Amino acid sequence: MKLKQVLDRMGRMSEPAWYIFKNSMLLSLTLLACGLLLTLGAHQQLRTAEAIYETVEAVLLIGILFSVIVEDQQSKR
Repeated sequence: MKLKQVLDRMGRMSEPAWYIFKNSMLLSLTLLACGLLLTLGAHQQLRTAEAIYETVEAVLLIGILFSVIVEDQQSKR
């Protein structure tokens, strides 16, 4: 029940909030792909891959946070 409500609300997000959310997801997926390639490629680059994986978490958190802030500002207008 809660998931349906969340998905319905996401469908009604404002355009700027959706733009931030979508692009943060795309950036995160790109970083995950790069980290996977580094992990599979060479064992010397495992620290770099680990740093990329940590960056993915930060990008998602910041993207979601800014998306919520923009959505909140848009709904107050």
